[in-house]
Amino acid sequence: MSNPVLERLRRHGIRPRKELGQHFLIDPNVIDRIVGQIDPSPGQAVLEYGAGLGILTERLLAAGARVVAVELDDELARVLEAELEGYDGVTLVHDDLAAVDTAALRQELGCDRLKIAGNLPYQLTSTVLFGLLDLEEHLEDAVLMVQREVAERIAAPPGSRSYGILSVLLGAFHEVTIAMRVKPGAFTPPPRVDSALIRVVPRVAGPALPWGERDALEHLVKSVFNERRKVLRNTLKKFYGLESEALEKCGARAEIDLGRRPETLRVEEFVRLLHALPVDAKPGD
Repeated sequence: MSNPVLERLRRHGIRPRKELGQHFLIDPNVIDRIVGQIDPSPGQAVLEYGAGLGILTERLLAAGARVVAVELDDELARVLEAELEGYDGVTLVHDDLAAVDTAALRQELGCDRLKIAGNLPYQLTSTVLFGLLDLEEHLEDAVLMVQREVAERIAAPPGSRSYGILSVLLGAFHEVTIAMRVKPGAFTPPPRVDSALIRVVPRVAGPALPWGERDALEHLVKSVFNERRKVLRNTLKKFYGLESEALEKCGARAEIDLGRRPETLRVEEFVRLLHALPVDAKPGD
């Protein structure tokens, strides 16, 4: 049995472009798992990043979803136009995914929340993940193929070496699970590293803090992880200008030992620490 991805590549004379980080998923079992994780339903709006050859796009459309397929590459955009001609419910966006205005897109589609899907170029992973935060309460869920190391970092528990900025920021608003790990042989050309399929869904109990406080949390988390081997007392003094008395009061209000390092704090402890900072504490550079 021929592989539909390889057949489509041959038919359109497409060669993967290294400069765009193109690795086409060819394993049908992995594609099935992705569709199962997305769980598309009739009328549901799905934003697909890096639609490529349109293989996943077709599966989503067949389930009745409305798909906005984003693709930057000129040749692949032409493939999508040819392969998806005749399908209802699809909008092609020939642009950089970082340029997509999700607020305008939701208004155009007439929906309050979006599903996000995509096989991400590794160099754009952080852009997309921070973009999920920008959607705030308008994210239904996201199913993304990313580098395995990145997946393990954002799903890492406190105390682990991988735990860091994205672990805390995504964890404050969402739950991240690794749906499956994917070997290089599932792609053509095979990447040099393993990949992983992650699913990001809003926290069942709601966000750990209001969305309006995200920027303040982001600055706190980035500040202390910028020097992750130092204890909180030192980084709070450096980045917030807190002296001994203010530090003592801050630690007492947060019920946190400021002699700890940032990777030991749970999301809820970061929130307590944020709220315990003096109201006049101004973050510095």
